[in-house]
Amino acid sequence: MIDKKRIQDVVICKENDSILEVSRILRDTKSRHLVVINNNKKPIGIISTVDINNRVVAQELDYKKTNAGDVMTKNIDVVDIKDSFDKACEKMISKGTYSIPVVENGKLIGIIGFNELFCKVKEHEGVKKK
Repeated sequence: MIDKKRIQDVVICKENDSILEVSRILRDTKSRHLVVINNNKKPIGIISTVDINNRVVAQELDYKKTNAGDVMTKNIDVVDIKDSFDKACEKMISKGTYSIPVVENGKLIGIIGFNELFCKVKEHEGVKKK
């Protein structure tokens, strides 16, 4: 089971949020990406600053008429709180991602980031997290 101490708070948006709203959330939280949830709080995608640049700005889409669901990365991997931390790390490494959402009973409860993966490796080497 994943240790809840390793799970970080996650910044979210809804699939129907406008790109303008998503951009403001990213700015205000100083985040690089958001987990997109549906009305049942199930993670259905991720949207990043790169997605907005490449899929909205570079394609000259109207940001007022474009929603998070239109440009998010879909079919994302998640891990369940009952999974092992090692499984979460393996998924992150195999997909080349910097984080992975964590769910409990299908609902988003947080995220595990690269920093936690790195800290676990260091703990195995005898260097404790400060």
